[in-house]
Amino acid sequence: MASCFKSSYRFGEFDLDPSERTFWRNGKPIAVSPKAFEVLTYLVANPGRVVTKDELLKAVWPDSFVEESNLPQHISWLRKALADKSNYIVTVPGRGYQFTARVRTESPAEVFTQPPTGNVILHRVRERTHVIIDESSPTPVAVADAPNADPVSPSRVVRQAHAALAKPRFRKMVAVGSALTVLAVLAGYSGYKRLQNAPFHSPASLAVLPFTNLSGDAAKDYLSDGITEEMINSLARTEVGQLKVIARTSSMSYKNTRKSAREIALELHVQYILEGSVRSAGDHLHITTQLVRGDDQTHLWADVFDGNEDQLLGFEDRLAGSVARALALTPSAARTADHGPASFAAHDAYLQGLYGLAQRSRPGFGNALHSFGTAIAQDPKYARAYAEIAVTYNLMGQYNWMDAAQAHNQAEAAAQQAVALDPNLAEAHAALGFNQWFYDWNPLAAESEMLRAIRLEPTNVDARHWYASVLITNGRAAEAEEQMRAALSLDPKAAILRTNLGWFHYLNRQVPRAIEEMQAVVNDNPNFVTAHYKLWWVYSATGDERRAWIELKSIAHLIFAPEDEKSMLGTYERKGYAAVLRDLTIPGNRYYTQGAIDDARCMVFAGDKAAALTFLDRALKNREGWMVFVEIDPAFDSLRSDPEYSRLLREFHAAQRQSRKPVT
Repeated sequence: MASCFKSSYRFGEFDLDPSERTFWRNGKPIAVSPKAFEVLTYLVANPGRVVTKDELLKAVWPDSFVEESNLPQHISWLRKALADKSNYIVTVPGRGYQFTARVRTESPAEVFTQPPTGNVILHRVRERTHVIIDESSPTPVAVADAPNADPVSPSRVVRQAHAALAKPRFRKMVAVGSALTVLAVLAGYSGYKRLQNAPFHSPASLAVLPFTNLSGDAAKDYLSDGITEEMINSLARTEVGQLKVIARTSSMSYKNTRKSAREIALELHVQYILEGSVRSAGDHLHITTQLVRGDDQTHLWADVFDGNEDQLLGFEDRLAGSVARALALTPSAARTADHGPASFAAHDAYLQGLYGLAQRSRPGFGNALHSFGTAIAQDPKYARAYAEIAVTYNLMGQYNWMDAAQAHNQAEAAAQQAVALDPNLAEAHAALGFNQWFYDWNPLAAESEMLRAIRLEPTNVDARHWYASVLITNGRAAEAEEQMRAALSLDPKAAILRTNLGWFHYLNRQVPRAIEEMQAVVNDNPNFVTAHYKLWWVYSATGDERRAWIELKSIAHLIFAPEDEKSMLGTYERKGYAAVLRDLTIPGNRYYTQGAIDDARCMVFAGDKAAALTFLDRALKNREGWMVFVEIDPAFDSLRSDPEYSRLLREFHAAQRQSRKPVT
C-alpha cells in the first residue's frame, strides 16, 4: 500500500518517507510494525479528514479479511510511537480516525550524481544515505560519536547536502567523503538490521471450544468446563503478541453446538480451533484433544491423556506447550509454578469455583467462594484462587448483593495476598485495580494496576474491560471505547461487554448508539437482565417512559417472584410509573435489593429531586462504588444546578483525594 505514495511527509518533528518505509523523529529512526507504518502513512496522506475504519481496512489490508478490532491495536502502537504527540491521531467515535497535525508534503530528493566533499556526517538507514554537512568539525565525525549533536530531520539533511555540493571548497574532499560513506555503511548496517529484525508478530488466532463431558454425569461439567478455561488461560499466556485466544464467554457459547469448526472459525474470526473431550471414572481421566485449521478443517495435531487426576496439572502444561509449538509459537516462560496449585485437590476445587463464578448469580457466587476457600485450604499459596476470591467479592459488592464496605475489604485483602504470592499474575493486578477504582475511588492507582495487568497478559479481557470503566469515569471516552473494543475482539459474544459498550455510549451522551447496542444484546439474549436494566435507565433518563416501563416489566418478569411481579403491575395500573419507582426505593421492598445510587435514579425519574439528593448523600456516606459514575451519568443532569448536589460532589472529590495512595 505505502509504495503508491510518491511524496515524503513532515509533521511537527516527524518525517515519514513511504518510498523508503522510514519514520523519524528529530533525525532518529522510530521502529513500528509494517502494518502500523501503512496505517500511519494513509492517515498522514489524508490530514484533517475523517478516515473511516472500512476505508483504512481496504487500504492497508486490500487482499485479506481482517476484523475491525485490529485497527485500535495498531492505532495504540502508533500513539505510543508518537509519544507526547499521540493526540495527532484522534478517534472519531462510530466513524474512524482523523490525523490532526499540520502536514507538509515534500518531493523525494534526487539521487546524488557525485559524492559530496567536505567534513561530513553520514547516517545510513536501509538503502538511503543522508549527508549532514558539518563545516565546523576539523575531522569527519560519525553520528554515533557526536554526543551533543542537534537532531536533524532527513529532509533538512538532504537540502543542506545539495547546498554544500555547490560550494567549490568541498569538492576537494571527494576521497574523504567516499571513504566515510563506506565506513558509515558498515557501521550503520548492524543498527539497521537490528531495527529491521525488531520482533513483531501478527498474532495467530485460536478458539478453545468447550471440552465435551463424556462421563455421563452432569456433576462433572465443572471439570470439562474448567479444563476448557485452563486451556484458554494457559494459551493466552503464550509469549506476548503471538497468539490471540478467544475468551471464555464466547468459547462457552458453543457448548453442545452442532456447528462445524469452519463455521465457528468464521463467526469468531479465528484461524484455529482446539477441541476435546473429558471422560472421568473415579480418579481416572481420559482426555482427547485436537487442533484443527478453521478454513479447511485440516487436523494439525492431536494428543491423548490417560491417567490419574493427580497427573492432570502436568498434562495441562504439556498441552499448552504442544499447541504453541504446533503453531510455531514460543511457549510462555511466565507460566511459573506460582500460577498453579500444589495438588490436584486444590486445582479441582479451583475449577469448581470458576464454574460457580461464571454463573454470575447469588448462589453461584456463594458456591465460588466456598470452592476457592477449599482450594486455598489445600494450598495456602494458590495465588490464582486468591485472585478469583477478590473478583467474586468485587462483583458481589457491585451487584449490591453484600455491603459495600465488606465487599471492599474482603476483595482488597484477597487481591493483595494474590499479588504478594505471585507479582506476575495479571488477574490479581486486575482485581486489585477494580477494587481501587470502584471502592477506594482512586483512579490513578487503579489505572496503574490495570496497565500492569495488561502488560503481563494483553489478552486478559477483565483487565481491558475494567480499565475501560476506569477511563470512562475519568472523562477519557475515546480511550475507554478502544479498550472495550479490544476486549470485545477477544470475547465477541460476551453480552456484558456489548451491554457496557452501549452504557459507555450513553455516558458519553450518544444515546442512539447506546440504545442500538443494548437493544441488540436484548434481541440476542432476551434473558440477560443487565441489558434490560441499563436500557431501563437510558429510556428513563431520556424521558421515554413507555419504553422504560417495557424494560422494567422485563426485569420484573426475569427476577421478581410471581406475586411481586403481579403487585408491581397492579401499582402501575392504579397509580402510574412514578408510583412504581417510589415503591422500588422503600427499604425492605418485596421486589429486590438495590443500592442508594439506584434509588437516587428512581427518584430522579419520578421527578422527586429532594429524595434523589437524599439517596445520593446516603450513597456517599456508605462509599457505594456506583458513586464513580454520578458525575457523568445523564440521569443526574437535572440535579447539577442544585447547591446540595454541588456540596455532595465536593465531598466526593475530597474523598477521592484522601483515598489516593502512592502508586508503586
